[in-house]
Amino acid sequence: MKKILVPVDFSDASSNALSYAIQLFEASPLEITVLHLYGVRSTALLMKNIDDVFEKDAKQKMEALLKTLKKEHPDVEFKSKISKNPPVSSIAALGDSGKYDFIVMGTKGASGLNEVFMGSVAGGVISKTMAPVIVVPANNKFRPLEKIVLAVSDDPFTDAKVIEPLRTIATLQKSKVKVLHIADKKTPQIEKALSAIEDLNPSVDYAFGTGKTNKDLNAYLMKDFSGMLCLIRTKKGFFDRLLNESVTLKQTFNSPVPLLILHE
Repeated sequence: MKKILVPVDFSDASSNALSYAIQLFEASPLEITVLHLYGVRSTALLMKNIDDVFEKDAKQKMEALLKTLKKEHPDVEFKSKISKNPPVSSIAALGDSGKYDFIVMGTKGASGLNEVFMGSVAGGVISKTMAPVIVVPANNKFRPLEKIVLAVSDDPFTDAKVIEPLRTIATLQKSKVKVLHIADKKTPQIEKALSAIEDLNPSVDYAFGTGKTNKDLNAYLMKDFSGMLCLIRTKKGFFDRLLNESVTLKQTFNSPVPLLILHE
């Protein structure tokens, strides 16, 4: 059984991510835990009263949401968690608990007092957890993943096990996998990535672009009509260089397709 953690703030964006998670994994036995974290900044005097209001509101919304989900998806097992905790550390800790195979998050959420799941929160979770994270752009509706692009650096990864979540999704969705290397020139190191997923019969492509990784990736994805982009986060690897370029974290999560972030 696949066990998925989906943080929600009851906005359209997080609802879209929840729907995406259901459709992505519903071909296998599936358990989804819907997580809502509430709480606002206030004076100590007002804190308890405000928290009581938010907790009551969250429980009502969660009850209504689960009722709808169970009616629409009777074959999926749904669980819920509601707590007053900081979003990044709480989601990351749950991801590291070993109880979930994937975290699925939306990148934009509601404004005002509701918790906002924007790139900064998703990025914070990615930087603190070792769990695979799928980041779903706000307006990206699920479609069968005919193709997944695995973007790698000159030295992709040392442990082939890091690719297992990608293999899981590609197998479930019967997806073609393309290994993409954005570089100044071809490198034999790309063979590491190919050998790790040879059972998926991957193809390989090179993109020689402007030197701005995020811009080059998005341009490639728009041209290639990929369904998902997979990135591997290593201490000094591709994903870290992506974030350290003259590209803000928020811009990074303006991907035209969902992102699968793996950790080595």
